[in-house]
Amino acid sequence: MPETSEAIDRVRLDELLLGASRTFAINIPMLPGVLRDALTLGYLLLRNADTIEDAYQWPKARRIAGLKELHALMLNPSQAAAERFAAQYRDDLPLPNSEHQELLILTPYILDQLSLLPANYSAEVRSHVARVIQRMQAWVANHDDLNHLRLQRLNDLDDYCYSVAGIVGELITSLISLYRPTLERTRLLFMRTLETACGAGLQLTNIVKDVFRDHLEGRYYIPPDYLPFEDGHSYERMTPMIAYAYRNLCLGAEYACALPAEEREIRLAVLVPLMLAVATLVHLLGRLDRLFNGEELKISREQVGEVLILAGDVAGDNKAVRNAWKELSGPLLGLTVEAFPPGIA
Repeated sequence: MPETSEAIDRVRLDELLLGASRTFAINIPMLPGVLRDALTLGYLLLRNADTIEDAYQWPKARRIAGLKELHALMLNPSQAAAERFAAQYRDDLPLPNSEHQELLILTPYILDQLSLLPANYSAEVRSHVARVIQRMQAWVANHDDLNHLRLQRLNDLDDYCYSVAGIVGELITSLISLYRPTLERTRLLFMRTLETACGAGLQLTNIVKDVFRDHLEGRYYIPPDYLPFEDGHSYERMTPMIAYAYRNLCLGAEYACALPAEEREIRLAVLVPLMLAVATLVHLLGRLDRLFNGEELKISREQVGEVLILAGDVAGDNKAVRNAWKELSGPLLGLTVEAFPPGIA
């Protein structure tokens, strides 16, 4: 279990992580040693890829070109190439989120920090981030010239979630196996069967939460059979998608339980975003009318604090995790397999 070099600037990286994601700024710093640093840097690079993918004010060709340049940096990191990549974002059209644009400009710094990790850790981060970026390019290419996207089938949604989030689950398992090389092969294999569901569940929760904003901007990640935008369809048309997101989150909870009990910090770091996502789905399920009236629905800070305390109380014991999961799930437990989209049962 190697420790990271003291040259890693955790204070600065934690600041950048907070600007990139409030949720992951909570759980990633819970990880021990080099796992924390590798996932922090990996997430910041993924945030940069996501920023380019989501820059809908830029032409499609511009976004694809930016992703190709970032992909090349992952495969062949170079300080000079990183500086050229970052320079273009100093004078580019301003993005709605200035912190995300600043993170693009800081790409050379992030890559420099990544180079301070043990070589096998940095190689895993760059390899997995490169795979995400390559698949993002294909998804951006599917947008029309107005940057609109419409997914028609459940398989398309699954593939999208794997591309942008499932691969991140694979990265986490790969890093854990480096951190704990004595991990039993059977346990590791079981984790591998569940790893992509962790990311998919979190991504699906975000897609459900942002469905109305995406509708206004011409993006439809959810197949039309589960959207209420046509005349005469009720908001409950979305319920199967909430059930589907919950199903993946449940598999993510089993991933956390598959981790060795003594690795409590890692288990807690995995559980926290999953449990926050469950709380979010419960919140959305009872407010679908408000969601489709354009309200931004978030769980309260008080509930976030309650979930963190609950996760901390149960993280080391599988029975306690499963009991807490049922307690937190509430009405989601009533979404039986009959509520799932066809082909999932």
